[in-house]
Amino acid sequence: MSRHGFNDLAAREIFLNPGEIGCGHQHEVFGTLLGSCVAITLWHPVRRIGSISHFVLPAVPDFRLPDGKYGTAAFEQQKKDLNRLGVNLKQCVAKIFGGGKMFSHSEQQDIGFRNISMARKLIQEAGLSITSENVGGEGYRRLYFDVETGEVWIKFDWLDSDQEDKIL
Repeated sequence: MSRHGFNDLAAREIFLNPGEIGCGHQHEVFGTLLGSCVAITLWHPVRRIGSISHFVLPAVPDFRLPDGKYGTAAFEQQKKDLNRLGVNLKQCVAKIFGGGKMFSHSEQQDIGFRNISMARKLIQEAGLSITSENVGGEGYRRLYFDVETGEVWIKFDWLDSDQEDKIL
């Protein structure tokens, strides 16, 4: 269990907007707010280097340039960033978060569901296993990724939430 609390993490937070990717060392804490978007965290437990993406849509359409808003492009950038720092992707711990249902559509039309599916596919294709996840459900969650410990703190922000905050 981490020695840090939510307030300490929030004070050190580097906030990521949708479509942004963060990569850093053990002194950094990346934070974001996820609704139907999904975050993938990749963390090297020995070197204490980690990366996080916050993507909005699963894949780059054929007519668009690669962009961090899309899961496929965001994951590629995460791999490049970690490689640039000398991190072997196969030694990383992978986690996924978000993909909440924000609108009342069927599951197949639900963008959160599609984002979760893409995150799982990308991680599997990279030869990694997902060690922890907090995905789906309704509403949104605040996330803090502590690169020092690899822990991801989840805080449920909607007023009527009966879910407890979690550390994964």
